[in-house]
Amino acid sequence: MSVNKYNKHLLVLPEDDANRQIANGFLLEPNLNDRVIQILPPPGGWIKVLNAFRDNHLSEMHKYTARGHNLNF
Repeated sequence: MSVNKYNKHLLVLPEDDANRQIANGFLLEPNLNDRVIQILPPPGGWIKVLNAFRDNHLSEMHKYTARGHNLNF
């Protein structure tokens, strides 16, 4: 599911599949609004996470200021 980039939301960029599975476990909490969280596919290692964040997500955070700022669940 894709989140609305104009509303407050959180993107999770896990390092590997184990971290992705942990993040998915949090989505099982019934009081959590899972429509404001998107868990991205793991790029495969922390260097690739840093590169993906820098190359793909950092500029998006500046462009869409609701992304990951002051979330209240």
